[in-house]
Amino acid sequence: QDYHAIRWLQENVQGSPVILEGQAYEYRWGNRNTIYTGLPGVVGWNWHQRQQRAVLRNNIVQERVDAVNAFYTGVEPQAVQNFIKEFDVSYIVLGQFERIFYPGPGLEKFEAFDGLLWEEVFRYEDTVIYRVLDD
Repeated sequence: QDYHAIRWLQENVQGSPVILEGQAYEYRWGNRNTIYTGLPGVVGWNWHQRQQRAVLRNNIVQERVDAVNAFYTGVEPQAVQNFIKEFDVSYIVLGQFERIFYPGPGLEKFEAFDGLLWEEVFRYEDTVIYRVLDD
């Protein structure tokens, strides 16, 4: 399913919009969309970001990881909107990885906010990509 989502992003997304996808510990399947499309993500590969930002206060990358985790598990509409605005998110991935890594009521918001905060632009089996709607 990820292959089809990645191919859709490669073929249909222009420029460098920020995409949101689930975070994983190093050497897991997180960041697969940013890795294979070259599109920027909210965090990037966790360990690489920590290495590149070693001169900064050491929890800045973890704060972004925590923010991504809170986005996927959260249910509050205002927190969702604040996250999207703060990180300038244009596309959101909800794939098999996200469904496994973030089980619970937070996933219900994707269908609930479809047409309000974002719109479904790609679906292949359990994998969906949403495009964030302009304000």
